[in-house]
Amino acid sequence: MAFGDKLKELLDEKEISQKDFAAALNMAPTTLNGYIKNNRQPDFETIKNIATTLNVSIDFLLDYNKNNNITLSVQELSLILKIRKMNNFQKDILYELVNIIEKKSIKER
Repeated sequence: MAFGDKLKELLDEKEISQKDFAAALNMAPTTLNGYIKNNRQPDFETIKNIATTLNVSIDFLLDYNKNNNITLSVQELSLILKIRKMNNFQKDILYELVNIIEKKSIKER
């Protein structure tokens, strides 16, 4: 996936307007739009700022996977980030719920 497409997907998923995001990065909205439309390429410092502001890794932002075995969607990454913020009790409940759903779907097959 091209950088601009990935950036657009992330902004849509996080419900951040291009205008607000450009302001957060202290850049012109037209510059950001050039990135999103894949007409321009950001420099490395800008890529780092974008990744940091969106709370994603540079690898994820650039759609790079060293092993090319696992590719996460934005929704999957969002879930992982939410799980990481949970305490152990909340994680245990979530894991139990996932196991129940998994067992139910196996029975329904």
